[in-house]
Amino acid sequence: MAKIATYELDTNVVAADKWIGSDSQNSWQTKNFTAGDVAEFISKKATQSQLLRYSYQNEGYRRDGTVSFDPYGANQVLFSSINSFTLSNFDAYSLNSNPPVDISTLYKSPFTNSEILMTQCNDMSQWAIFEWDSQEVNPTDNNFSNIFLTYKAGKGSIDVGQDYFISLLTYQVGETVDKNFVYTQNVASSTWVVTHNLNKFPSVSVVDSANTLVNGEIEYNNLDQVTIYFRSAFTGKAFIN
Repeated sequence: MAKIATYELDTNVVAADKWIGSDSQNSWQTKNFTAGDVAEFISKKATQSQLLRYSYQNEGYRRDGTVSFDPYGANQVLFSSINSFTLSNFDAYSLNSNPPVDISTLYKSPFTNSEILMTQCNDMSQWAIFEWDSQEVNPTDNNFSNIFLTYKAGKGSIDVGQDYFISLLTYQVGETVDKNFVYTQNVASSTWVVTHNLNKFPSVSVVDSANTLVNGEIEYNNLDQVTIYFRSAFTGKAFIN
């Protein structure tokens, strides 16, 4: 076998590419690992401890770690048509604890009367913002909760077999809702200067005119203004929370 340093560098990595490593679960046997599988592992381990993660199920025995409808829905359901769904009391991360951790207390507080962001884990262009109106124990299985929602904005659908993140956007404390601001960029530009006057360093989410999530570099000018830099010019909206 030639020295590793003598091999040509591959600068175009694709999911099917492989490299050799040791399998810790099988006596450290030498195995091939694909770039796609490693990327999926890193994605899950890096994010599922910070966000709630569920897989959409629409048939069979209702499984832990899933989001579904009661009764079950279609293979594909538009976000804009959703006003309720059924969540497992255990998400993908909490199921890995020993014993698994019931996280359903979150469904009552802080989620009730707050806004949440739901995104497809492997396709951020599929997203929706809902107001989390209320929750109740599922009457046929107390390991699940029925969640009642109001659709606010979004693009796309929830598809069977796909995984979805749920994260908190705004949180209501008493009678006061966490401050937020929606900025509209009507003229195509690669640099957006957003004056939000929220007196804080907020989180920022951006969509283009087709309601597709766009990543940008965010610079906090001060407590009331941010500048967002993009690779190309476009119009759209910035959600400042």
